[in-house]
Amino acid sequence: MTDAPPEKKIVEHYPPPPSEPQELPPPTFKQALLGYGSIIAGLVALGLVIGLLMKVLR
Repeated sequence: MTDAPPEKKIVEHYPPPPSEPQELPPPTFKQALLGYGSIIAGLVALGLVIGLLMKVLR
């Protein structure tokens, strides 16, 4: 057995993970309008489809 020099180990240092999850900023007015507007448009479309089906299938 020959004494070989020990290999050099590379240790990488990473920043610690954040202790608390980052909170998202509140949506802008445009984002909120788009989000709530799409929900309302979907509900209106659903109501129209249900009304049409009730009329056709009566």
